[in-house]
Amino acid sequence: MDSKQIFETKLSLLWSDYEPRKEQILMSSAIEDAFELGKNLAIEAGTGVGKSLAYLIPAALFSLENEALVVISTETKSLQDQILSKDIPIVNQVLSQKLNAMVALGANNYLCKRKYQKVMDRGDFGPEMESEINSFVQWEKSSETGIRSEYIGFISNSFWKQVAREPDNCLARNCPNFNRSFYFLEKERWKKANLLIVNHHLLASHMAGDFRILPPFQHLIIDEAHAFPEIVGKAFSGDVQYESLLSLLHFLYHPEKRTGLVLKLTEKDREKLSTEISEAINFLNEFFRKLMSEIPLNFQFSFRHTGRIQIDNGNLENKLLDIAEGCNSLLEQFHKTSEDMEEKEIALGLELASVQLRKASEFIERFRTKSDSNLVFWLEQANQSLKEKYYHLYSQPKNTEEILAKTLFPNVESVVMTSATLSPSPGNFSYFLKEIGTKEIITKTLDSPFRYAKQSLLFVPKTIADPTTNPERNKIDICFWVEKLIDLSEGNAFVLFTSNKLLQDAYEELSQRISYPIFSQVQLGPIMAKKEFLETERSVLFGVSSFWQGVDVKGDKLRNVIITKLPFQVPTEPVLQAKMEEMERDGKSPFWEIQVPKTCLLLRQGFGRLIRSSADSGMVAILDPRIHTKSYGKNIIQSLPKGIPLVTEFGELERKFQNLPK
Repeated sequence: MDSKQIFETKLSLLWSDYEPRKEQILMSSAIEDAFELGKNLAIEAGTGVGKSLAYLIPAALFSLENEALVVISTETKSLQDQILSKDIPIVNQVLSQKLNAMVALGANNYLCKRKYQKVMDRGDFGPEMESEINSFVQWEKSSETGIRSEYIGFISNSFWKQVAREPDNCLARNCPNFNRSFYFLEKERWKKANLLIVNHHLLASHMAGDFRILPPFQHLIIDEAHAFPEIVGKAFSGDVQYESLLSLLHFLYHPEKRTGLVLKLTEKDREKLSTEISEAINFLNEFFRKLMSEIPLNFQFSFRHTGRIQIDNGNLENKLLDIAEGCNSLLEQFHKTSEDMEEKEIALGLELASVQLRKASEFIERFRTKSDSNLVFWLEQANQSLKEKYYHLYSQPKNTEEILAKTLFPNVESVVMTSATLSPSPGNFSYFLKEIGTKEIITKTLDSPFRYAKQSLLFVPKTIADPTTNPERNKIDICFWVEKLIDLSEGNAFVLFTSNKLLQDAYEELSQRISYPIFSQVQLGPIMAKKEFLETERSVLFGVSSFWQGVDVKGDKLRNVIITKLPFQVPTEPVLQAKMEEMERDGKSPFWEIQVPKTCLLLRQGFGRLIRSSADSGMVAILDPRIHTKSYGKNIIQSLPKGIPLVTEFGELERKFQNLPK
């Protein structure tokens, strides 16, 4: 039985009100064909197609028939949980057998028994854990997974950091706990799964880690694929922070305290390494002091650094490399395979320091010389609340399409990439294909089955100030319109902002004027803000980036989505800035080729919060007059679902909103 037959016959037996959707069947058949033929597929499926079942059923059939692992990657943990708890049971029912489906999490979600035991032996679990520690001890003894989120009590971040698994700080098979390790037992279970559900960050880390984290697989489905290229770029990024690097050197040897790993070495090795570490600390201080003098003091968020610098002629990077090589050579004396636990710990510490110091050395050399033209380098301000002294240094690849072209597609037989928004306008895949670095992919567009022309309204007032020419007046106008629109829908609204500051300004003004409960993401965080919104009648949620996409609220609870400003990316963001400059050198328009398509994609995501079922109805308001006054306005309108009535006068909006189906 193929997936088409399942959708046409078996699902209707499970749900009396189920009606086969042609778009869902077309999607599942296309995925089935891609897997069977070993092809890549990009499929844009509008809201309401039923993407999850459309890819889970062919994935399950393929896995069972071929005894092959299929990996499914999503953007968020909540979607992972939804697939496992809601969708997989349905798939099990229609297939009349139980799939082995699992969620895979990153290493730092798992308790490390070796690190945990060291903390408990020292009694060094922090005062904030005093009242909780007995409960945590009992959980560790009874837990089958050791996953942080499964512990229902309080865990401070500092305590968890001390006991969580770290890939670089692991004895693996040489650990006495290996055979009962939460993480490695889980990895063995992953190998036996039919479907392994991961998030984009873990998949990208798997790619950056030479495909060593997840078990081998040849068939991959990437949901919410519009977000994947950016996450890949971050997985291949690098950074150096003064405090972290100093802490690593102090782990080996602290000159003032006369402590550190080197004290466990022979006198000759101890003397040589401690001298080099003291020199490295001096070079580290000198490097960051001189760097401070070369960088403007008044940048706000990030400062892109493009030129070569002659701060110390490579003294710091060379000294770090010397120490890394010194640590590595000592591994001839100390072995992780030793029967002695102390020797194992020394060997692990030397190996960890060697790897991390080498990475830091390579990063600083590239930062100093700008030898890699595909890397973008920038600095961010120190965190004053943590009493940090110096800037943080970062790098990230400019063109992630090269990474995807070299690391993903050649190593996987078939990749299916899907989302409701892969294109800035339906069917136009050119922007997405450039982002993923391949044209060896079949593209397919499936329209939403929802009747947007009858279920929704688009309101774009003309009488509002332009945020680029009159920002102060625009703030006043936004508050005016937000208040009127919330009154019209009697709450039940999302108000989406492009920055925390804009949100906070509007919240301070409107929380005193609006009678409906308002919950702010800035004040409560995204999880609590959504929870309060869902549990409170006629409420309003003020949100930023995380509420533009991936939030599913059905029914009358959400009948009004207000977008306060077109979501253009900030052109000073370092990676975007570098991409735009490269385009300009090639004689292209970065505004039309990057900014406008990206804005259309984000706007389509924001618009998609409104209609989540065939029974939903409501309005989307965009409080930005540039849709009427700028040439790209027509691109934005064309990016939205076809047939939506565009309203510009509030009186007309009132009449039409009252006549929407409920």
